[in-house]
Amino acid sequence: MKLQLKYTVFLVLTTIFVILYFSDNRQAEETIIFFPIDSSLHFEHASTHLTPKGTGGSTYSITWKVNSALDQPAYLRQDVSLLYKNGKLAGALKNWRQNKQELSQKAESKERESGRYEAVTFHYAEVHPADTIFTSAQQLSKDKLYTVTSPAFQYFHRPLSEEQIQWKKTLDGLTDQTVQNGLEKAGQAFQVNLDQYNIISLTDLPSKKNQWLSSFPQFKREEIVGKLWEGLYKNYVLGIKKEDGSTVSPQGSTIPQLLMAKNQGEILVLFTLKDGTPIMLRQKL
Repeated sequence: MKLQLKYTVFLVLTTIFVILYFSDNRQAEETIIFFPIDSSLHFEHASTHLTPKGTGGSTYSITWKVNSALDQPAYLRQDVSLLYKNGKLAGALKNWRQNKQELSQKAESKERESGRYEAVTFHYAEVHPADTIFTSAQQLSKDKLYTVTSPAFQYFHRPLSEEQIQWKKTLDGLTDQTVQNGLEKAGQAFQVNLDQYNIISLTDLPSKKNQWLSSFPQFKREEIVGKLWEGLYKNYVLGIKKEDGSTVSPQGSTIPQLLMAKNQGEILVLFTLKDGTPIMLRQKL
């Protein structure tokens, strides 16, 4: 009887340990948490690259690479990258590692249509200088690429010829209209007065962050960006909860538009899902 009791206790304790182990690891994988920025840390490099290659006729492939390295190993390293084609989410890359310094991700897709591709990445590190002190480091990167399939395949990051200038204008017009329609539909659905906000696209955050957040000191800008990605990861990348309680994939949704209230009281994130459902996320400041 005593032997059986000991065996039962052993099984219970083992089960609890396994549950806690996988629960802790899942939480680390599925959570980005903003902690105060550690000024002693820096990323040695952090980059996002889109590289096309013609595969014959009007078909081509896009190679999407994300790389980063902190100047030292961190308790948690994580990179989250989002790729949009013509204004709609085409894919996501997310990778995390504990006690690592570098991260590298790669994906390839086969394409046929001309397009404007935009990839934006949040590079993140959580560090523990002491048992009760948690800090972080973060950086943004992006890439933009135009592909044309007619009359023959070509691509450019910046237009160099009159033909490429015209293609850029065409693809920009198509993309911007798609994104604007998503913004206006969501704005109307949630009765948001767009005139009361300063608005940029999520894909423009790496280049326009300081302009968009110019009224805040630098440390506050980093906090706003970190908490913004914390919310996006939980409520967008990992799935979007609709009003009926169901969770849907963000695939095919329009590029999220970031709305900073002119009174600096909140940030709204507006977009529409693939099926046209308007979505609003809110972050209080």
